[in-house]
Amino acid sequence: MIVNGHTQFKLKDTEDMFKVGERTIRYDMEYVSGWLKTYGVHLDHASGQGVWELEEMPDAGKRKELDEAMNLYGRADAAAERFLLIIYELLMQDHSQSLRQLAEEVDVSRGTVLQEMEKVESWSGDFNLTLERGRKGFLLTGQERDKRLALLSVMSQLESAWNSMNPVPYLNWSEISMKEMETAGKRVEEELPPDGSPTAFLKVWMLHMQRVRSGKKLSAGDRQIDIEEWFQTVWDRFCTEFNMEVEEGEMEFGYCYLRATSNLYSDSVPDYAADNAFTSFIEEISTRMGLTGFNTQQLQHIFKEWRAYLYAGDCGIQFVHPLKQKVEEQYPFIVFHVKEALASHTPEGTIRNTDSMIPIAMSFATIYEKASFDNERYQIWVMCPGGIAAGRLLTVSLMKHFPQLEVKQTAAVSMLHKTEGWEKPDFIVSTVTLPDSPYPYVTINPIITDNEIKKMEHFIKDLKQKNGSTKITETPDSIHALIPPSRICVRDAADLDEILQTGVELLEQDRIVEQQFLEDIRRTVIEKNYLYEIVPGLSFVHTHSGHVNRAGFSLVQLKQPYVEEGRLHSYAVLFMATPDKYAHLPQLQYLYQLLTNADRVQQILHWEENN
Repeated sequence: MIVNGHTQFKLKDTEDMFKVGERTIRYDMEYVSGWLKTYGVHLDHASGQGVWELEEMPDAGKRKELDEAMNLYGRADAAAERFLLIIYELLMQDHSQSLRQLAEEVDVSRGTVLQEMEKVESWSGDFNLTLERGRKGFLLTGQERDKRLALLSVMSQLESAWNSMNPVPYLNWSEISMKEMETAGKRVEEELPPDGSPTAFLKVWMLHMQRVRSGKKLSAGDRQIDIEEWFQTVWDRFCTEFNMEVEEGEMEFGYCYLRATSNLYSDSVPDYAADNAFTSFIEEISTRMGLTGFNTQQLQHIFKEWRAYLYAGDCGIQFVHPLKQKVEEQYPFIVFHVKEALASHTPEGTIRNTDSMIPIAMSFATIYEKASFDNERYQIWVMCPGGIAAGRLLTVSLMKHFPQLEVKQTAAVSMLHKTEGWEKPDFIVSTVTLPDSPYPYVTINPIITDNEIKKMEHFIKDLKQKNGSTKITETPDSIHALIPPSRICVRDAADLDEILQTGVELLEQDRIVEQQFLEDIRRTVIEKNYLYEIVPGLSFVHTHSGHVNRAGFSLVQLKQPYVEEGRLHSYAVLFMATPDKYAHLPQLQYLYQLLTNADRVQQILHWEENN
């Protein structure tokens, strides 16, 4: 919290955030206070006020020192981190590691290391690596290329686990000096174009130096790789700077990995409209999920991730996406539909790796989230160390959950000190700590959970108290994000069949359903008497039908309520059409977002207020 810019905080707020009791917080704060004093930072308890307060805010240099110390201090506290660090140590060695060596390196007991070995074996097997057990200890064997891919995935996951924009300094590099590490960090910021990720390039380059100097070189593959000229120039300059020979196989691997993981985009991206497979893929997603009206910018973003996905398959790039589990948990229906649609519209032989399709799923999650938020008020920047899809998803998720935020910039962390011409933010939201940030900031996970929401609420509340802010939230109409104006109408009719005809006509004119859909609706609603209100005053019409082309909604607002004595008193009727059972869930998710907003419900029900 201190690194994030807080000068004080209440014990009660901290209890709510970490979900522990007051006694635990008091004990921990005493420990934290003592630890901070060793760095010349004084955090004191204001007696009787339930508040801990800094004597003075540390400067940017001191906050950076604290951030680095915390990363080193707690580098293997979590089970996930221990497991990854064990894999890292095994992969970096060409000889067996004893149980004692691994335990000392990761700073855990031998029993803990043994418990992790089954998971290590399973995870490594996904990269075609074999865990060998012998009298001398443990050894991971396999092809050098597979080891590189596994090591890069370990580093990406540690980057996410540590909330660090650069995990490189906190790992063991036996063949690289600290000076070389610092020089490489500066050079990559200068050399890489805006669409490249400096952190991702640095990881690839450091691993290249370490492995080549250890005598582990990569040979050029059988497949001809067309490496862009600017990348060859940058790689040559780095080789000269660090006295490394230019190895064709090494450069090919670096280029392929960065392109396949969405960390490097080609300057010459073809027109997405000319790619028939891509346009067919978009059409199927639209049919499956009811996402329509993609704008040019959204399609360009998705197309970049589409090309990266195909490139990963063409080059055989395997990786573990650090956000895979969270995306699958929060957006399972999007992951399912994207996976199914990709299988139908990508060439035979392309790797059907779930991790490589996660950025595409995140792009659609961005569009899905954007269908249910309203912009406003606080001017903020959103920053991520790399991975454009993560930044975009975090942006729209923030704007949905916090309508008082307006994101002015979404950028890589490397741009933090290259912001000339940008509008000054009220604060920054980042996925990693920014100890040298010139503005207040808060760290948030790209996949927003209840805990992340509480963290943001505490931060905004604290900011208001500091600045005396009186920001006001005024939100515009967002119904049209779900139901376009062309599918909303107002009728005098109180006859149920006439209402049904009107709602189906609205769907039919947009080619969402065929004419026969009306008969299916009549059988369900009139013959089976299946009509109910999902919220007071709003009836809901839906049926299973083989006459639906794609998912969508229509809305019939009534000047006089439709009444069924003792059961219905509806001011509006909402129609939902879905082509199959798989499209139900996303449509209901959209509907949930709309109906949990009381203002939007009133706009749906009362036509007088909208006309």
